[in-house]
Amino acid sequence: MKILNNIKFKILIFVLSISMFGCKDSFLDLVNKDAISPAVFPTTVAQLDIILASVYGEQHDWGFLGGAWHGYAMYPLDHTCDFQWRQDEGWLGESLGRAILGWASGITEWRDISRGVYYANSCLEAIETYRKTAPATEKQQIDIRQGQALFLRAFYWWHLQEMYGQPNLDGMGIPIIKSVPKDLVAMNVPRSSTLNSYQAMINDFKKAADLLVGQTDVHRATVWSAKAALARTYMFAAKLDSAKIYLEDCINNSGKTLVPFSSYKNMFNGNSTYEYNSESFYEVGNKAEPDKTNGNGARQANTGSTITLLYTPIYVYSDGTRKAMGYSNLYMHDRNLTRFGYNDLPMLKVVEQVNGVWKLKDSYVAQQKDRRNLVGTQADGPDPRLYVCGLQPMVDSVKIAGVYYKVGMTEFGNWWTLDPTTNLDPATFYGWALKKNQYLDGTLAETMNIAGANFYFIRLPDIYLLYAEIIKSTNPTLALEYINKVHRRAYSYDPNAVSPVDYKSLTDRTKTAADDHLANNPLLYERWAEFFGEGRWWEDVRRFKIGGNEASFYKTVAAGRVITWRDENYAMPLPPLEFESNGDPGMKQNPGY
Repeated sequence: MKILNNIKFKILIFVLSISMFGCKDSFLDLVNKDAISPAVFPTTVAQLDIILASVYGEQHDWGFLGGAWHGYAMYPLDHTCDFQWRQDEGWLGESLGRAILGWASGITEWRDISRGVYYANSCLEAIETYRKTAPATEKQQIDIRQGQALFLRAFYWWHLQEMYGQPNLDGMGIPIIKSVPKDLVAMNVPRSSTLNSYQAMINDFKKAADLLVGQTDVHRATVWSAKAALARTYMFAAKLDSAKIYLEDCINNSGKTLVPFSSYKNMFNGNSTYEYNSESFYEVGNKAEPDKTNGNGARQANTGSTITLLYTPIYVYSDGTRKAMGYSNLYMHDRNLTRFGYNDLPMLKVVEQVNGVWKLKDSYVAQQKDRRNLVGTQADGPDPRLYVCGLQPMVDSVKIAGVYYKVGMTEFGNWWTLDPTTNLDPATFYGWALKKNQYLDGTLAETMNIAGANFYFIRLPDIYLLYAEIIKSTNPTLALEYINKVHRRAYSYDPNAVSPVDYKSLTDRTKTAADDHLANNPLLYERWAEFFGEGRWWEDVRRFKIGGNEASFYKTVAAGRVITWRDENYAMPLPPLEFESNGDPGMKQNPGY
């Protein structure tokens, strides 16, 4: 893509600067000082690793999982979030059903994810160059690196398709570029159909699965990463027979098992003890290790992510005022509490002043303590995953400079009231913070805006629920069992044994409100609840074409602005710059923009 016109020069200079250390002097004998000659680089497997590192590293770029993906894209689109900051019409437009052409974040995400494809192609070409002269004894090592690069190329394609490609299989997908363009003409490329876009991913994941035999490092793509991704891609391509084969392979042969709930609830906030666990097929690893000398790790090369900067919690300071741990622009949409089955009164309905001191009513404190202590056992209580996904004001705590403070209701001012100018009703407003991926042990300023929670791409519950989806018509009993495996774990039961919380049918009642389209759909409800806050629900909204149903459920965002759904919102607008430089007639804008 011509939007990436200067990337090749940059990555080659980057590789050159790193590779200078530990390489022989002849490595610097270049004819073209702006490029690395294939004759001298790469000449070892270690040099292949340097190039491959850049392909992994692009996962951390600002426009992707390093900053923008969750808070600027997935959370507004699927209404995981609501807005404390309400001045950006481009941002709000995604959530309101009227995305705006040329909005800055949509451009950044396209650019940085596309850069991942470019880096993968550069790496694959370097591998093929080295393979021609490499000793036969290095074949498996080369294969493994090629498999990782293929996996990552399809991984980047997947995320481009999720945001910019149309969901219908005969619609417009994404440009599929499989080589580094050698001239400007080669950078004029059409959009493939959605089906062909998925087929390109299938081809890469399938070849990656063949090549990754022997790669057991869980920090990188493995055979089972590729097979799980292949199963899901077949599913989205509506190739159900093939999807079923790979889903069963993952279930029966991968050795993956669901972790207990005691581990599950701790695996989303950067605690390395619980990451790379027995149910993870592939995750993007983050470590909060920025260069603290530059003052802002968010815009520097790092091993972590700044993604939570946009939805960090509000906390209650010692003087009773609410303060932000980061930008704190976003918080959990109140209707998500309803969907999780939480129907208790909002906090500001149960505050009182006693002898001049504001406090929560004792009856409310006791009730909420019971909700936590008896979670999953009360008929009128919420799904236990609520407390994995959200931080409850005046109940949960966060640590600031070594001191614990209560989480505050979103918005500012004193903890016991709301500023009337916000247009929020204290009788109905909840304002919980989002918990998944959060750094809870200090403000992001304490880590130069870098957090260390990993992002899960595929987990075993996804495999179980996709399998249930495939067999629900032919074997509804087994389909229900796989749905219940996920459900039981959420309630701390053995996933493989009958439990008191089991759904009794594929249309059994779920925790959400009666007017929710998920009220009698355990399969979709479990997909929503299990992956809430992981950026996966938008995939299902698109795939099942339920955007209108979701708009009817969530109703409003940004203090009362009404969501008006239109089907064009399933695919975000491509950046205008792409059309200024890509002259292929098959490079077309999504309808509605």
